Amino acid sequence: MRKVLLTAFLILTLTITFAGSTVAQNIPIDEITKITVEGNEYVSDFEILNAVKTEVGDQTDQEALRSDMQSIFDLGYFSDVNIVFENFEGGLNVIFEVVENPVLKEIKISGNEGLYTEAEIKEALDLKVETVLNVKKMNENLKSFQEKMQDDGYILARYKNVNISEEGVLTVEISPGYLDSVEISGNTKTNDDVILREMPIEAGDIINIKKIQRGYQNLHRLEFFENINPELQRVDSEKNLAKLVINLDEAKTGRLNFGGGYSSTDGWLGFVDVSEKNLFGNGQNISAKWQFGDTTTYSLNFYEPYLLQSDFSFGFSIYDRESKRTDNIGEYTKESKGGSVSFGYSLPNQWRTSLRYRAQDTKAIRSDSNVIEYDNSLRSVTLGFSRDTSNNRFHPTSGSINNFEIEQAGGFIGGEMDFTKFNLDTRHYYQGFSDHAWAVRMKLGLSEPRTPLDSEEYDLGGSDSLRGYERSDFDIEGQPNNNLLLLNLEYRIPFNESFTGVIFTDAGNVWEERDSISLSDLNYGYGLGVRMNTPVGQLRLDYGWDEEQDGQLYFSIGNTF
Repeated sequence: MRKVLLTAFLILTLTITFAGSTVAQNIPIDEITKITVEGNEYVSDFEILNAVKTEVGDQTDQEALRSDMQSIFDLGYFSDVNIVFENFEGGLNVIFEVVENPVLKEIKISGNEGLYTEAEIKEALDLKVETVLNVKKMNENLKSFQEKMQDDGYILARYKNVNISEEGVLTVEISPGYLDSVEISGNTKTNDDVILREMPIEAGDIINIKKIQRGYQNLHRLEFFENINPELQRVDSEKNLAKLVINLDEAKTGRLNFGGGYSSTDGWLGFVDVSEKNLFGNGQNISAKWQFGDTTTYSLNFYEPYLLQSDFSFGFSIYDRESKRTDNIGEYTKESKGGSVSFGYSLPNQWRTSLRYRAQDTKAIRSDSNVIEYDNSLRSVTLGFSRDTSNNRFHPTSGSINNFEIEQAGGFIGGEMDFTKFNLDTRHYYQGFSDHAWAVRMKLGLSEPRTPLDSEEYDLGGSDSLRGYERSDFDIEGQPNNNLLLLNLEYRIPFNESFTGVIFTDAGNVWEERDSISLSDLNYGYGLGVRMNTPVGQLRLDYGWDEEQDGQLYFSIGNTF
């Protein structure tokens, strides 16, 4: 049985033979009086002769005829091409004898499980059954599909076998490349399972470099390691196996921070912050914070990303916060005590969902009269969806962070407050000039009228939202801020690993009625800033101007967005 063997890396090459009594020897120079084709059953004479440059009336030329044979062969329909001559009307009849490839009857794909569907591969090959197999087209499409597998991350995928039988059955066997094992080195504190659970690939899986890169990003976001170096090492070439070796250098994850300063949001403050991001090497996060000054806060937070080794996360927080604020009436003290419990779950495509129960008691006391402005309790349940594909914590240049939440308070949940909130916070990052970056955020908040009206409303203005304004600029007595729209744009210019300059512009507003939301009703601010990366976190210093050219200085901790 005759078979034509192919590979993904070598275009099919077949030997072209010639009649020994003709082209292989010196032939008499004679006029060509006829050109014909023999041996073709499915490919038309017209298509074959259209590739021939020699014409009736030409003198025989060995090089020209050899070139014509090659052109016919390059059509891709033939496994052999010969030339013979016959005397015809005082000249020569040049006969191109061809041997057609088999008629394609069936295409069988194997080894593609976990890669692509059989229909996708057949579409990429673009070969029609019940026609003569075009080997040239097949090789070109096999090569293109090989490049597609590489681009899609299957860097070890190759063709193990490609052949066409005399019966016209084309067999394409793919060897995708499998992960033999995962080895970890350098983790002196962090448990192996904490590392492995962040890798979206495990032993026995088809190797995809994009999954390995995503695992690298997951490990990088943990901030447990100073250096992470994953590498693939070939184990068995014949079986197309490789192992993943993850080389790590542990970082310090326990911190004791203390200090003081001035925040445009909270005024003068001091703080003591104790935290451990990798408790006992299990990947759990626990922190306690005491903040004092114009705002006094006691808080305790705990987070377990994989509850009982499952895909569920668990967290809780307890806090007691007292802050001094100013509105258009005067100064008042806002006291909030409460906590929350949350559960999360991983969804496909790097999304997570969470369910949080929050309980909080809040009251506001006027400083000049000790009159209690309001005293109410909040009980709410929040359903959230989030996704983080940003490539860096401090200076992302690609990816996005998306958060969407629906919070329901009151009713069967309890508490004095009754409302429904819809919150969307979406952030996108783009490469700028050189190592610069664009950062864009849109924040949208919608809520039904609340009971009571004077709490849990949206804040606008200040270092984290609309710079150039204070929060009190948007508080109007009797008009609760039920709805919010905020747009931020920053161009970030890193000077070195510690300092980054920022040019920004902000736009936003708050409305009582949802029907009043309008892009033509936005307030604008713009300004300059600088960021400094420290062990405490990122420190921010911004100076923003409002539409009246009045300026505000903002100092805070943590990135804007």
